[in-house]
Amino acid sequence: MKLPSVFANKIDKDLKNNTDYYRGDVHKKRDLQDLKLLFDNNGYANRINVILTLKSGDKINTKLVLCKRNCFVTLNNQQILFDEIIDYEIKK
Repeated sequence: MKLPSVFANKIDKDLKNNTDYYRGDVHKKRDLQDLKLLFDNNGYANRINVILTLKSGDKINTKLVLCKRNCFVTLNNQQILFDEIIDYEIKK
């Protein structure tokens, strides 16, 4: 059976799907669950070195020591809200 001509050509170009675009303040967020698992039951950890990417576009190279309900606390007592974090990289 011959396919209709609609399906005959291969698609060689990049498709412009909605996943390639951002609207307003909508950002793709990486799930923080893997990072939260590094903390113990009380929320403490022994200085996790990470690079955090925030909504504002800033990259912060910091050490996390505490995980609260809605934020991480750094070694210098700065609170970083979960909603502000877009991406992270754990440094070894």
